[in-house]
Amino acid sequence: MSASRGRIFLIMLAAVLALAAGETALAKGMKQVGRAEPSWAALALAVARNGWIAGGLALLVAHLGLYMLALRRADLSFALPLTAASYPLAALLARFYLREDVDTLRWIGTLLITAGVAVVAIGDSAANP
Repeated sequence: MSASRGRIFLIMLAAVLALAAGETALAKGMKQVGRAEPSWAALALAVARNGWIAGGLALLVAHLGLYMLALRRADLSFALPLTAASYPLAALLARFYLREDVDTLRWIGTLLITAGVAVVAIGDSAANP
């Protein structure tokens, strides 16, 4: 793997971590405010004041910046599938951090997506040594 490819993988790894953590933070924040507010205006105010939501948005903005950085040097057809690597991480965070029930079919679907990501990554490495 060339140094440029390795750099793109590192950028995308950071982007994937930011994406999964950001989505998890948003989910946590929205569960805190989503049921408690009676009106749309009260909900909007609660969302604006929630630290988990603010942190989640900051992480998602970081993900977008890192993804754009990767796209400066990589093909979309290479970089986009790598973002799907956030799925298994998000499923793990949902199960063990948010204590969500992640059933067998969701795990199977997540593993199939992850296998597709591996095919793209390996295929690109073989095509561009």
